[in-house]
Amino acid sequence: MTPPPSSHGGRRPGAGRKPGSGSYREPTQPLRVPHSQVPTVLAYLEHWRAGTVLPLEPGTAVAQDARPLAVTGTTGPIRFSAAVPAGFPSPADDYVQECIDLNRHLIRQGHEAATFILRVEGWSMLGAGIHDGDEIVVDRALNPSEGRIVVAVVNGQLTIKRLRFREGQPVLIAENPHFADRTFAEGEELEIWGVVTRVLHKV
Repeated sequence: MTPPPSSHGGRRPGAGRKPGSGSYREPTQPLRVPHSQVPTVLAYLEHWRAGTVLPLEPGTAVAQDARPLAVTGTTGPIRFSAAVPAGFPSPADDYVQECIDLNRHLIRQGHEAATFILRVEGWSMLGAGIHDGDEIVVDRALNPSEGRIVVAVVNGQLTIKRLRFREGQPVLIAENPHFADRTFAEGEELEIWGVVTRVLHKV
């Protein structure tokens, strides 16, 4: 006599997650990823799911071609408003107060020779509003104090992170949960290249 079919185990029609019902709204598949690239892939998927165009980058590094910052050759003064409402519009002329010099606006007086602009590559500082492709203004004459965003030299490469101290030791903090903080073992050297003062973000 043949026993009745078991109601436990095996594949059941209609069971399991429906294709396209997960976070990505389409079928997925297993994929082997190098351990060092896991944060990059996770960051990419998070922003892809949110509809953000995000190139794959290994982290947030700063391009090596640092350029001195000098805003020159402008054709005329730039009109400046102290406040612009983000709600209902108002007549623009009511808000124009003065004209500004971008050199004085972006560069601290006396720090002209120590101020540079660098281009950011990567997404580890996304939480601080610094995106891949942004340009940052870096002042090498400022003191790199606790909590400041800095450009540091790590293993011969420039990187941008927030500077913190734990038990008296410097730690470079990423502003993206998919990227690890950078700690330093005994004997490792950390050089602070400069302090970030502005972010130039294209819209």
